[in-house]
Amino acid sequence: MENRLDNAEPAQIRSVKWTDAELTATVKAYLGMLRNQVADKPYNKREVNRELRMGELADRSSSSIELRMQNISAVLVELGRPRLMGYVPAANVGSNVKDRIIAILKRNNIAFFDPFVATADPELLAQRVETLLKMGPLGAPNGVKKPTAFAALRLGFARDPAVRAWTLKNAQGTCEGCKQPAPFMDSKGRPFLEVHHVRHLAQHGSDCISNTVALCPNCHRRCHISDDRDEFTTALFEKNDRLVAEPWDGIETVFIENIDP
Repeated sequence: MENRLDNAEPAQIRSVKWTDAELTATVKAYLGMLRNQVADKPYNKREVNRELRMGELADRSSSSIELRMQNISAVLVELGRPRLMGYVPAANVGSNVKDRIIAILKRNNIAFFDPFVATADPELLAQRVETLLKMGPLGAPNGVKKPTAFAALRLGFARDPAVRAWTLKNAQGTCEGCKQPAPFMDSKGRPFLEVHHVRHLAQHGSDCISNTVALCPNCHRRCHISDDRDEFTTALFEKNDRLVAEPWDGIETVFIENIDP
């Protein structure tokens, strides 16, 4: 099937305004390929281009469709979403075309790609990572060459340096969780261990040696995020006589807030 604009000059192609139906077909085709890319599935750009010219875009040339695909890449990058590796974002996208593409993207479940959006919020980041892990296979992401910097207001707790120092010295270079030597020496030549509050400070725990242990990084993270963290924490009391269980009222202090620059 011969397309009427296959041999047209670029100026002629640009002079014919794209209809909403044409833009919608192109966006849908782009998103279909993008879903395959993020799921690490194959797709064929040329075949998709050919199918579009055999259908809704019968009056468009292959090169004009390629340009529209690059427009879509540019819009997705501006929105912080992933883009197709094979379509470099166009340098300039007209404001009218951009607004139309955004509207069509919203109507075609661009929310599916929300978990791919970079964020400085630790909790939201964890949620998005969890969503992506549940998706199954993932293709290699584009990544962000120049991550956006955010000012962060960190509301923390005043900690007693003597408690920290005593806890580290008392451990004598041995993790009080797994009872193994510290995994490495720090830049000052000391065994590297981290001080952990058994009843977290955010859970209104005390900053006393009866509530602190020196742990290797693995055991420290285990106390916070493992599926057996409660059992492991209970075992800390059995291994360390000085620890005293502290009550918790179930209320946790939120102490990190990100502020856009």
